[in-house]
Amino acid sequence: MLGLGVASLSAVPTALRTARAGASFLDGLLVGTAVLLPLVTLALILSRAAGRGFRGIVGAGGERLAVLRVALWIGVAFPVLAALAALLKATTHHRGLAGATFGVLGLAGVAAAALVTQRLVALGDRLAARGVKPWLLAVAGTAIGVVPLVAALAPLAAHAGNTSGDAGAAVRAAIVDGAIALVATALVSSVDLSAAVGRLAGIAGVPLAALVLMTATARIESFPPLGQAVRAGGGLAATLFSALEQWTDRDGDGMGSHFGGLDCDEGDPTRYHGARETPGDGIDQDCSDGAHEGAAPLPARAVAGSPAGALTTAAAGAKPAAASSAASTAPAGAPPAAPAGATTAAHVRAASAPAARDEGGAVIPAVLTKTISPAGATPASPAPAAAPMRPDVLLITLDTVRADHTSAYGYGRDTSPRLAELAARGVLFERAYAASSETQRAISPLVTGRRLNRAARDRREWPTLLPENDTLAERMKRAGYLTAAVSSFTWISQERGFDQGFDRFETVYGDAHPEREATGHLAVEKAIELLEGYAQRTQPIFLWLHLFDAHERYVAHPGIRFGSGRTAAYDGEIAYVDRQLGALLDAVARGPRAGRTAVIVHGSQGEGLGEHGPVGHGVELYEEAIRVPLVIALPGAAPGRYPHPVSTVDIAPTVLDIGGAEATAVEGASLTAIATGAERAPRGPVFARTARRAAVVDGQLKLLVIERKKRAKQDRLLLFDLGSDPRETRDLSAERRFEADLGRLREKLSAFESPSQ
Repeated sequence: MLGLGVASLSAVPTALRTARAGASFLDGLLVGTAVLLPLVTLALILSRAAGRGFRGIVGAGGERLAVLRVALWIGVAFPVLAALAALLKATTHHRGLAGATFGVLGLAGVAAAALVTQRLVALGDRLAARGVKPWLLAVAGTAIGVVPLVAALAPLAAHAGNTSGDAGAAVRAAIVDGAIALVATALVSSVDLSAAVGRLAGIAGVPLAALVLMTATARIESFPPLGQAVRAGGGLAATLFSALEQWTDRDGDGMGSHFGGLDCDEGDPTRYHGARETPGDGIDQDCSDGAHEGAAPLPARAVAGSPAGALTTAAAGAKPAAASSAASTAPAGAPPAAPAGATTAAHVRAASAPAARDEGGAVIPAVLTKTISPAGATPASPAPAAAPMRPDVLLITLDTVRADHTSAYGYGRDTSPRLAELAARGVLFERAYAASSETQRAISPLVTGRRLNRAARDRREWPTLLPENDTLAERMKRAGYLTAAVSSFTWISQERGFDQGFDRFETVYGDAHPEREATGHLAVEKAIELLEGYAQRTQPIFLWLHLFDAHERYVAHPGIRFGSGRTAAYDGEIAYVDRQLGALLDAVARGPRAGRTAVIVHGSQGEGLGEHGPVGHGVELYEEAIRVPLVIALPGAAPGRYPHPVSTVDIAPTVLDIGGAEATAVEGASLTAIATGAERAPRGPVFARTARRAAVVDGQLKLLVIERKKRAKQDRLLLFDLGSDPRETRDLSAERRFEADLGRLREKLSAFESPSQ
């Protein structure tokens, strides 16, 4: 009975969040109580057993006093920590800085709470000595321990149901739930029941607990969307509930068939809710055709994180909404796309022809001034010459997206259908490499045209780009472009020098925390607003859009689910970002400048998921950390694929080349000729670096240098043949047949990193 009481109290936040997620409060309370009941009951049994032993050591009354002191300490410390966390959340957006600060100040806060608790207990002792009734003191102590928790719970209740889009909120909710359960368990364990009450509780408690468990189980099995609503709210019960679902996952596809799981075939790992559907094969891979027993509509909810005008509702068991719209981003009336890899003579740069200029007199790259006739068509009589228009340039950076987890690059999960659509009308670079797996080193070349160590900057970990840099935006502006940018991450800010050269520099991280909430839909809304504002201007437009969402922490997005676990969560983030990409491309296609827009989409760096030990990015330079998607779609150019290594450092000169802007002292080489089909030959090696790692990729060979911290130790060298070993599992550096290759790559890397370069 005591366990039921504590579990019910602890399940109230779960019930509130479940109600906000679309199910009923009572259903949430029932399921939350049932999930927490075994854990709470076990905690009560252990704490009371420990109390009996403690009483035998310190004497009667000592256990109760100690338990009350601990409960009081928790009650006082919790609001202090909650207030500190709220303050840090409001003043910093970087979780590394916030975490370190919270650790130091939080420890001080807990120590201060212990001193306050000691003073309160001493006050209680004095009041008891003066004749104040013990029960009054117990009530006062309980109020001091519980009221702060209720106060901390109030904001959670106000925002209940919103944790599906914020992994951080789900963790905070679990902490709140756990704190309530801990304090309630501590207080209840100190209660002495009379013999008669104890017997009655024992007789009624077990059947009542069994009834709660069976009712909750039956309710979940008959109505799986209830489980989805419980998990969407987050918290301790949701975490335990998800673990129960995973326990029923027998085929290893990341989704169970019970406890709210929507797997319709536990014997087939390719069939689960959210799996990629293969049209026409007669198999329901994504469990959308009612195969799951008890399937019913999910509680209707607006899909958070969709651009304005694109809000939808989610339905359980329903096939996820197609990420792409029927409208193509290609301009109306465009000729049919040529086969992949096709080239035409119209794409070849005519060296002897005079440079074309636009209406303002600026030079336009020759590869962008040719026209293409449909196959077999007879060229029409030349019309009166008109000044060609330079294309708008749309540069879209997908933070932390690795190539092999996008369906555009053949991934099994359909994470990026809109990127695949763009690739079908552009050129997909099969082996594009980031400049680094560190965010700072990866992003800097896009802005300054130079690698971070060669750009003008201060010496902070997250550096400020100094005015001495001649930025990409400044060069494009001098070439006559309207320049605009939208940033989703706090480092990419005006304060850090990223606004140099932009007519408009917009940020969205003030509206939503980039590491706790979805920001992509906000960034796309800003980008569309900027494009619409410039649509009637005669000048060409250069817009840089940075989408941060695939960067951890990963948050859930309604209507997107690939199962459970870190990899599934990461894939869900990529799918969300792809959805935002599609919304932007659709807006461009509807606008008046669709036929003159060049689109460049790329990943900033990759993300390790444990393939070589570490997870995340910023340290290693294995393929998963630096191989990124890169697609360039130019107006009128034929689609194709480029199989040789290129670098994201090449993006800045490509943008400048498209815009006819000056590119002196810019690193990398323009990819425009490749994007138009005029060039298909392999280029030289590409390089990447982090603080203590360096890599060079030349053809199929890759040299990875792991620098030792101590100068006396020799650097570790790893050599991989990516053609036969794309996962980098077999080091060839010690094999004699690769000795010459190893020396050649070391020389290339040394020459590249020499101060004179």
